[in-house]
Amino acid sequence: MADTIKISLQKELGIKKDFEIKTSNRNIMKVTEMQLKMAQAEDTEGKTGIEIMKMSLEAIKANVDFLTDIFKLNKEQVGRLEDMDTTETTILVNRVLMRLMGNTDEEVGKE
Repeated sequence: MADTIKISLQKELGIKKDFEIKTSNRNIMKVTEMQLKMAQAEDTEGKTGIEIMKMSLEAIKANVDFLTDIFKLNKEQVGRLEDMDTTETTILVNRVLMRLMGNTDEEVGKE
């Protein structure tokens, strides 16, 4: 049976309850897919300006979709997520990825 980790979104989305996320194969596949998308978004060598803009848009959508899916956010919570700054959203995604890959809050905080 998969372990469960608790992640708080109090600071980012004002949600008071902690989320319990399983480190299941399903969620680890989502993590790996997200990491792949992030790596592809960074590979801009030889790309045109339009291609880079499309990649940036895809990365922003991927961040929102990943967090919405992994936390099973409702419409109101997704709205708050969409209103966040893109840098803050990327930081949150990275924190969640690291936690699901086995890092503690303390280890993630040192990054």
